[in-house]
Amino acid sequence: MEIRGVDPLRGVAQDTKINKIVRRDGRDTSDEVEISEEARQLAEAAKVEELVRQAPDIREERVAEVKAKLERGDYNTQEVLDTVAERIMKALGL
Repeated sequence: MEIRGVDPLRGVAQDTKINKIVRRDGRDTSDEVEISEEARQLAEAAKVEELVRQAPDIREERVAEVKAKLERGDYNTQEVLDTVAERIMKALGL
């Protein structure tokens, strides 16, 4: 016997049948898939990780903006100094 592949005109779809199986108790047998919450979270984390990998390491426009503010002296105010001092103390647990 020689097998020559799938009939190019009919394709595979007409050569296959799907037989539905009915259980003895009369109920349909159908497959079900349940995805755990942990698996969903891992999938979401993988998506976020991929987005982070694709993002540029340095946001040039943001760097230019901060440089311009430094040169203009926008950060040389008592309010900024107080905020920085407060955040340093908080980071050190003081």
